[in-house]
Amino acid sequence: MVYEVSKDIQGLIFDFDGTLVDSMPVHCLSWKAAFAAFNEDISESFIYGHAGYSLVGVVEAYNKQKKKNLPPLEVVAKKDESHLAYVDKTKPIPIVLDIVKHYYKKLPMAVATGNTRLLTAPLMKKLDLMKYFDTVVFGDEVTKGKPDPECFLVAAKAIGVLPQNCEVFEDGDPGIEAAKRAGMKVTD
Repeated sequence: MVYEVSKDIQGLIFDFDGTLVDSMPVHCLSWKAAFAAFNEDISESFIYGHAGYSLVGVVEAYNKQKKKNLPPLEVVAKKDESHLAYVDKTKPIPIVLDIVKHYYKKLPMAVATGNTRLLTAPLMKKLDLMKYFDTVVFGDEVTKGKPDPECFLVAAKAIGVLPQNCEVFEDGDPGIEAAKRAGMKVTD
């Protein structure tokens, strides 16, 4: 049985990594490779603990916690480069994909991700997911990352639905906070 949204919900917004697709193992591999290029070791617990942060935000949090001064954009560029080598290991999460398929052409839907267009768009195409969504808001196309609500508010506007009538499917704490701050219903 597919999850049923409440009657006041007129649009659905999905986080990508960890919600729509099981990409965290791939993110761990690519983050580890990126940090290794700077002679640093990042733990899986740190990566999972910062799920939902913008890519630059992960590096900034690492710098703050470890008292380092790694160049965020350069580390992210290395991560992106590494990530592309692992995309074949990323698969949709079946229960969430069932929701997407169920509401396809019934409700407007968007993806709002903290990840970049460079990494997310090709993967969405490869997994044949683009066709289901009216819009995709990429992390490198907004000025503030989660937990700021900007990506969700941009997505709601793009699908023509008031924030209070949107339901967000999100797994990361920063994204959950962002959706709540946007005035949207959140399902984890």
